[in-house]
Amino acid sequence: MPRRHLILPILLLIAPPLLAAGGFHKWYDEDGQAVYSQFAPPEGSHAEIVKAPPPPAESPEVAQQRLQEQLQRSADLREDKELAATESAQKQAALDRDRQRCAQARTNLERLNGPTRRLFKMPDGSVRRLTEEEREVRRIEAQQAIDQSCR
Repeated sequence: MPRRHLILPILLLIAPPLLAAGGFHKWYDEDGQAVYSQFAPPEGSHAEIVKAPPPPAESPEVAQQRLQEQLQRSADLREDKELAATESAQKQAALDRDRQRCAQARTNLERLNGPTRRLFKMPDGSVRRLTEEEREVRRIEAQQAIDQSCR
Protein backbone atom coordinates (compact mmCIF):
# COMPACT_ATOMS: atom_id res chain seq x y z
CA MET A 1 0.00 0.00 0.00
CA PRO A 2 2.61 2.66 0.90
CA ARG A 3 4.35 2.14 -2.46
CA ARG A 4 1.21 3.06 -4.36
CA HIS A 5 1.02 6.40 -2.53
CA LEU A 6 4.61 7.24 -3.51
CA ILE A 7 4.25 6.45 -7.22
CA LEU A 8 1.94 9.35 -8.11
CA PRO A 9 4.10 12.13 -6.52
CA ILE A 10 7.23 10.65 -8.10
CA LEU A 11 5.58 10.60 -11.54
CA LEU A 12 4.45 14.19 -11.09
CA LEU A 13 8.02 15.24 -10.30
CA ILE A 14 9.61 13.32 -13.16
CA ALA A 15 7.08 13.99 -15.95
CA PRO A 16 7.66 17.74 -16.67
CA PRO A 17 11.41 17.45 -17.32
CA LEU A 18 10.83 14.41 -19.52
CA LEU A 19 8.23 16.29 -21.56
CA ALA A 20 10.51 19.30 -21.91
CA ALA A 21 13.43 17.11 -22.96
CA GLY A 22 11.57 16.23 -26.15
CA GLY A 23 11.45 19.90 -27.13
CA PHE A 24 8.76 22.50 -27.71
CA HIS A 25 6.44 23.13 -30.61
CA LYS A 26 6.84 26.43 -32.41
CA TRP A 27 4.24 27.81 -34.78
CA TYR A 28 2.80 31.14 -35.86
CA ASP A 29 -0.73 32.22 -35.01
CA GLU A 30 -3.09 34.12 -37.34
CA ASP A 31 -1.50 37.46 -36.26
CA GLY A 32 1.98 36.25 -37.23
CA GLN A 33 3.17 35.98 -33.63
CA ALA A 34 5.46 33.06 -32.72
CA VAL A 35 3.88 30.64 -30.25
CA TYR A 36 5.90 28.15 -28.19
CA SER A 37 4.13 25.30 -26.46
CA GLN A 38 4.63 21.80 -25.11
CA PHE A 39 1.50 20.79 -26.94
CA ALA A 40 0.99 20.37 -30.69
CA PRO A 41 -0.57 23.31 -32.55
CA PRO A 42 -4.15 23.32 -33.77
CA GLU A 43 -4.77 21.19 -36.84
CA GLY A 44 -3.74 22.78 -40.08
CA SER A 45 -0.87 24.78 -38.55
CA HIS A 46 2.68 23.96 -39.51
CA ALA A 47 4.91 23.48 -36.46
CA GLU A 48 8.54 22.66 -35.86
CA ILE A 49 10.15 21.09 -32.82
CA VAL A 50 12.54 23.38 -30.94
CA LYS A 51 15.00 21.95 -28.43
CA ALA A 52 15.06 23.37 -24.93
CA PRO A 53 18.08 25.54 -24.06
CA PRO A 54 20.92 23.84 -22.22
CA PRO A 55 21.04 24.08 -18.43
CA PRO A 56 23.13 26.87 -16.87
CA ALA A 57 26.89 26.38 -16.91
CA GLU A 58 27.18 26.64 -13.13
CA SER A 59 25.10 25.24 -10.35
CA PRO A 60 22.58 27.48 -8.59
CA GLU A 61 24.56 27.18 -5.34
CA VAL A 62 27.74 28.47 -7.02
CA ALA A 63 25.81 31.28 -8.70
CA GLN A 64 24.21 32.20 -5.36
CA GLN A 65 27.62 32.22 -3.68
CA ARG A 66 29.06 34.43 -6.43
CA LEU A 67 26.11 36.80 -6.11
CA GLN A 68 26.58 37.03 -2.33
CA GLU A 69 30.28 37.83 -2.83
CA GLN A 70 29.41 40.58 -5.31
CA LEU A 71 26.83 42.02 -2.94
CA GLN A 72 29.38 41.98 -0.11
CA ARG A 73 31.98 43.77 -2.29
CA SER A 74 29.35 46.33 -3.25
CA ALA A 75 28.44 46.92 0.40
CA ASP A 76 32.14 47.24 1.29
CA LEU A 77 32.69 49.82 -1.46
CA ARG A 78 29.64 51.80 -0.35
CA GLU A 79 30.90 51.74 3.24
CA ASP A 80 34.36 52.87 2.10
CA LYS A 81 32.82 55.78 0.19
CA GLU A 82 30.76 56.83 3.19
CA LEU A 83 33.82 56.63 5.44
CA ALA A 84 35.87 58.69 2.98
CA ALA A 85 33.09 61.29 2.78
CA THR A 86 32.94 61.49 6.58
CA GLU A 87 36.72 61.88 6.84
CA SER A 88 36.67 64.55 4.14
CA ALA A 89 33.94 66.46 5.98
CA GLN A 90 35.92 66.26 9.24
CA LYS A 91 39.07 67.53 7.52
CA GLN A 92 37.12 70.39 5.96
CA ALA A 93 35.60 71.29 9.34
CA ALA A 94 39.09 71.30 10.91
CA LEU A 95 40.39 73.55 8.11
CA ASP A 96 37.46 75.92 8.61
CA ARG A 97 38.14 76.05 12.37
CA ASP A 98 41.83 76.75 11.71
CA ARG A 99 40.94 79.55 9.27
CA GLN A 100 38.61 81.08 11.83
CA ARG A 101 41.24 80.82 14.60
CA CYS A 102 43.84 82.30 12.26
CA ALA A 103 41.63 85.27 11.39
CA GLN A 104 40.77 85.84 15.05
CA ALA A 105 44.43 85.59 16.13
CA ARG A 106 45.50 88.08 13.45
CA THR A 107 42.74 90.47 14.50
CA ASN A 108 43.83 90.13 18.14
CA LEU A 109 47.48 90.78 17.24
CA GLU A 110 46.53 93.89 15.24
CA ARG A 111 44.54 95.22 18.19
CA LEU A 112 47.37 94.45 20.62
CA ASN A 113 49.85 96.26 18.37
CA GLY A 114 47.47 99.23 18.05
CA PRO A 115 47.01 102.19 20.40
CA THR A 116 47.90 101.53 24.02
CA ARG A 117 44.82 103.30 25.34
CA ARG A 118 42.49 100.71 23.78
CA LEU A 119 40.04 98.88 26.06
CA PHE A 120 39.98 95.04 26.03
CA LYS A 121 37.27 92.69 27.12
CA MET A 122 38.34 90.33 29.89
CA PRO A 123 37.27 86.66 30.24
CA ASP A 124 34.90 87.62 33.10
CA GLY A 125 33.11 90.10 30.78
CA SER A 126 34.60 93.29 32.22
CA VAL A 127 36.40 95.85 30.05
CA ARG A 128 39.75 97.51 30.93
CA ARG A 129 43.09 98.68 29.58
CA LEU A 130 45.98 96.19 29.64
CA THR A 131 49.35 96.83 31.21
CA GLU A 132 52.38 96.61 28.93
CA GLU A 133 53.30 93.22 30.42
CA GLU A 134 49.78 91.86 29.81
CA ARG A 135 49.87 93.17 26.23
CA GLU A 136 53.21 91.45 25.60
CA VAL A 137 51.92 88.11 26.99
CA ARG A 138 48.84 88.36 24.79
CA ARG A 139 50.97 89.28 21.73
CA ILE A 140 53.04 86.13 22.25
CA GLU A 141 49.86 84.04 22.63
CA ALA A 142 48.35 85.57 19.48
CA GLN A 143 51.56 84.93 17.52
CA GLN A 144 51.62 81.31 18.68
CA ALA A 145 47.98 80.91 17.59
CA ILE A 146 48.88 82.40 14.19
CA ASP A 147 51.83 80.04 13.84
CA GLN A 148 49.63 77.03 14.66
CA SER A 149 46.48 77.94 12.73
CA CYS A 150 47.74 79.92 9.73
CA ARG A 151 49.50 77.44 7.49
